[in-house]
Amino acid sequence: MEVRLRCTEIGCCECCKDTEMQLSERDIRRIEKLGYSREDFSVEVDGIRVLRNVNGSCYFLKDCKCEIYEHRPLGCRLYPVVYDVETRRATVHDFCPIGNEIPRFKIKKVERLLLKHISDIYGFLP
Repeated sequence: MEVRLRCTEIGCCECCKDTEMQLSERDIRRIEKLGYSREDFSVEVDGIRVLRNVNGSCYFLKDCKCEIYEHRPLGCRLYPVVYDVETRRATVHDFCPIGNEIPRFKIKKVERLLLKHISDIYGFLP
């Protein structure tokens, strides 16, 4: 499951700039199978691997397009649905300019997958 928006249609790639996208071990292995080295496309921050930024954009962003789109990390697939620690539920990140196009029922459907993903990365739920 993933959240599909019309980003490519409108040429938006803002979420891929200055990314802090956390990666699960499953994400990392999937990308490594494409021939990339985890040291090239990610960095460790506080014990968690995150996508590396190059010149302010995701390592895989070229001309506002993801080079590994079909294999991108789960967090990228689910974005702009994110987990709000304060409310303890999934919500749409207000940074996304077209996030308001996601119906509420879709957010609820994505929530379980998002929580599992967070647990895979951190080993617990926040």
